Amino acid sequence: MNEIPEELKNFYSSIEELNSFNIWNIQKKLKATKNIKGDWERKLITERKSLNYNLNKGELITNVQITDTQGQIVSIGLDKVDLAYLKYRLKSTKNSWLKSRYAHLLWQETKHNKFAEIAIENYSQSITIIQAEEAREIPIILSAILFITRKTKIKIEEAQETSKLLLNSLPNWVKPYILNTILENNILSKIELEKLAKSLPDWVEINNPASYSSNKDMLEIGIRLYNLICIPLHKLYNLLAKNEDLILDQHPKDTDFVKFTTIGTKAKYLRLAGKLDEAEENLKEYCRLKQTVRLNKVSYQLDDKATEMFNDYLNMKSNVILDLPTDSILAFFSINEDILVDPIENTEYSKNSIKNSIKNLFSTSIFDINSNFKNLKESEKIDKEIIQNYIITHSIKCFSLFFKVFVDGIISGKLNYYKIFQYLELHTWYGMKFKRSMTHNEIDQNSTWLTMLAPGIHNLIAQFELYVLMNTNKINNFILALDSLTIKFEGALRDFIRLSGGNTSTSKNGEIKEQLLEELLENPTTQEYFTIQDIELFKITFTRKGKNLRNDIAHSFLQYSDYHLQNVSLVFFCLLRLGKYTFEEGATK
Repeated sequence: MNEIPEELKNFYSSIEELNSFNIWNIQKKLKATKNIKGDWERKLITERKSLNYNLNKGELITNVQITDTQGQIVSIGLDKVDLAYLKYRLKSTKNSWLKSRYAHLLWQETKHNKFAEIAIENYSQSITIIQAEEAREIPIILSAILFITRKTKIKIEEAQETSKLLLNSLPNWVKPYILNTILENNILSKIELEKLAKSLPDWVEINNPASYSSNKDMLEIGIRLYNLICIPLHKLYNLLAKNEDLILDQHPKDTDFVKFTTIGTKAKYLRLAGKLDEAEENLKEYCRLKQTVRLNKVSYQLDDKATEMFNDYLNMKSNVILDLPTDSILAFFSINEDILVDPIENTEYSKNSIKNSIKNLFSTSIFDINSNFKNLKESEKIDKEIIQNYIITHSIKCFSLFFKVFVDGIISGKLNYYKIFQYLELHTWYGMKFKRSMTHNEIDQNSTWLTMLAPGIHNLIAQFELYVLMNTNKINNFILALDSLTIKFEGALRDFIRLSGGNTSTSKNGEIKEQLLEELLENPTTQEYFTIQDIELFKITFTRKGKNLRNDIAHSFLQYSDYHLQNVSLVFFCLLRLGKYTFEEGATK
């Protein structure tokens, strides 16, 4: 290998002096080079290429990727010329960090254990010279040592000693990351893991408010360790409960939602620790705080011009629809697919939206209808974004128009109970008579699903007419309509599947039971007959993947203010969509 040209000596001096292990600092310290042609140009490219690899769970992964003619992502690896250069650099450099990198890359490409051994030795040396401000890099370098050791079965004892030394010598806030790395690349015996488990509670700084996060990280990783070696978890959950006191001390006000959520979290940990009486006391306090906690609300509104444009659109579109005969108005909202949200597009948009959102930087807590909170996992954040985007898009694209036509149609007389009943009787399967069960009686032979839906629809229209047309009912009371129509939706869906020749029974724990609503919406018959747009609409309206109206009504979770016209109109809209389907009668044959 030729001597380094004068034009590149400053560059090579700069990399020999590298003492940082942070990739950003490394790139900032590299000297610029002059244009150089020939053999050394290629060597320089290889050097810079090697510095563009990042450690990811013990592997060096390149940042350089391209797409091929098929659009597939292709990583740019190292060829024979690159490897020859790295072997030369491995012999010539004195920098332990560079040696570890060159040797690691050579091992990854060649699988020769001699390079693995050099990489481990130099990674170990590098750990001893890491500066205090870069302590977070230590677990990353340890992951490389353990990964190579686990793959090659060499220098196992040295890797074990390095791991234990780091756990015993580093500050407590770094130890969770070290322990996590050890568990991901476990090369320790059960006896050694048991020793770590015994020491772990002593690493928790339970009286230091600044250590709340590192304490929690440590104890949660400790749960993985204890589960691995089958040790009871009560002690760790008790420490997690005490750790929550660090937050409670800083949030004493009953109106503070942080106090409220922390009390709930503490109660959960106490129950898992087996301290049931203390857990019950915390849950009593949790329920008390539900009545005192205050949350600020953020409201987003269109500006005046945008509001005017949207209202103009609704007026224009609704006027065209209301000029149609009543049957055609109801058929438009029953059959038209273009007005519904495309669930595939919504999911893709939501995933991209949350990836580019500041939400990724924060933990997210949500409150259910009973003010109980839940901390969301990353996958649950995406699910929540999908639901929120669906509801917003559906409101703009479909429901605002349906709601306006529904309201204006009742006021104008185009829509009333009798006309809606006639449409459902003549143009949907709700008017069909069928044998309801093996225990039917004569009365049931003369009933239809429209018989079951009629009271709820009648109450919906009557309540609205009283308010708008008679001006006598100052506060709408849609309790009967919403409760009845929501529960009846599930029954109508179940009978549709049966009438289509499908199966609604399932076996659970050796017992045959009826499928729940979520299962009915995933039923093969449902998937065969219904469009994906309608299925998503039904899920968003009735299941926990959306508004969860069916569950909240069945368990009486709704408050009076939840029984509003928008909710009951949405349920009525879903019943219109369900009624449009036709089938070859199968179950009654």
